[in-house]
Amino acid sequence: MASGSGSNAAGDRQEQILDAVLHLLADQGVAGISHRSVAREAGVAHGLVGYYYDDKVGLIAAALRRIGEEDVELIEVDPTLEPMDRLRLALRKVADPEFLTTDYLSRRLQLWSLANADTQFDRINAEAHRRYRQALAALIRAARPDLSATECRRRAADINVVQNGLWVTALLGLDRPSVERAIERCEEIALAD
Repeated sequence: MASGSGSNAAGDRQEQILDAVLHLLADQGVAGISHRSVAREAGVAHGLVGYYYDDKVGLIAAALRRIGEEDVELIEVDPTLEPMDRLRLALRKVADPEFLTTDYLSRRLQLWSLANADTQFDRINAEAHRRYRQALAALIRAARPDLSATECRRRAADINVVQNGLWVTALLGLDRPSVERAIERCEEIALAD
């Protein structure tokens, strides 16, 4: 087998393992995470989980990093669009139906709560938020070049608060008109004169 194929297979197995961690976190919380339970959920050998991750902390840290990457991917939209359209599309993506499911939101809450439990998790979470807000501020700056970098960062932080609130309250059965108003509010924050 070519080395590239082996790398892809290894990457796929790691993705299976991380998918299993995220599913177990959403379904059973931190108590449901162990090498054995993750291996069973991922459909891989117990030893393979240990090969990639030393312990439960390593599994959770990897899951936190994965969520951070997914957050930045949320706002990486088609670069061929006009800056204003790119910003609006990015602001809408957080309310896509795939992100408003109980499973997705439950795992987010589990991971956010873990940030307070361990300094390593806190650093990973803080870095993920920083990267997300930085990317969002860049989108705002591209759409509104008249704004200072500091103002764009402030607006990105305010939008992030609204978006996180949208996700948390979506668990309570937030209706679609309320979701739309939250998106509109984010656009107002980003584009206000």
